[in-house]
Amino acid sequence: MRLAVLSDIHSNLVALNLALDSLKNENIDKICFLGDYITDGENENEILSLVQKISDYAILGNREKYMLDYSPLRKDFNNYKTIYTTYNNLSKESLEYIENLKEYYIIRINGFKVLMVHGHQYYNNIDDNMEEIFDRIIDDFDFDICLLGHSHHYLYKEYKSKYFINPGSLGESTDYPTYKYCIIEITDKINVILKEFSVAESFSKLVDGYKKTAYYKNNYVWANLILYTIRDGVAYCSLFLEQFNNKIRDLGYLTAEEFNQIWDKTYNDFIKKYNLELL
Repeated sequence: MRLAVLSDIHSNLVALNLALDSLKNENIDKICFLGDYITDGENENEILSLVQKISDYAILGNREKYMLDYSPLRKDFNNYKTIYTTYNNLSKESLEYIENLKEYYIIRINGFKVLMVHGHQYYNNIDDNMEEIFDRIIDDFDFDICLLGHSHHYLYKEYKSKYFINPGSLGESTDYPTYKYCIIEITDKINVILKEFSVAESFSKLVDGYKKTAYYKNNYVWANLILYTIRDGVAYCSLFLEQFNNKIRDLGYLTAEEFNQIWDKTYNDFIKKYNLELL
């Protein structure tokens, strides 16, 4: 059995199309998607339609869960405008598809029990101790192989006679600037093949298309952080949020206007700190 495993697309249609073109040349039995198909861009309906069409298994990610838990109460705050924008772009069919996604699957392949779970239930940040995360998953499920996403880092590790495989992020890698997915061969043993595509070769096309979207114009700071992340393979969004949260930690209640002013000021400080030239 040959599984294609893809995760964390984050509305990056350029990356998804690269992967789908690649899969045409692979002898794949099943296609598995591990969540976070949307947000961070404006291609959510097309991407969800493709996932629904070609997947054998697709599960809920935290970004899809944001849509299920959506509230307009913070729509004027910059850190929630991205969610507001995505939610209001979703078609009725896309929202219904999200509502019907499962949080996990366990399937049997050649004697192995294969768990598919996004992983946001177990991570707090990218510096978490992975063995502690593995132990928590082992406590919750009976499996031999765990396929998980969320961290945007490629991982293949055997731990306590179980296999943990993260294909990395297809849309926003933060371990190296390549788009990634995995092919997993499961016979009487396991073989993992990492498939990677250069970000640099198509980055200008991505930027040109992205800058024309309403998403980019309405979420300028976050959209640029996403582009920097894709280009460099660095978790700039997490680093930015850490810097921003440090600034507001002791300020108490902030109006949307006050919040957004600090957000924009933090961004200007951030791009200077990391020498990020304007795109």
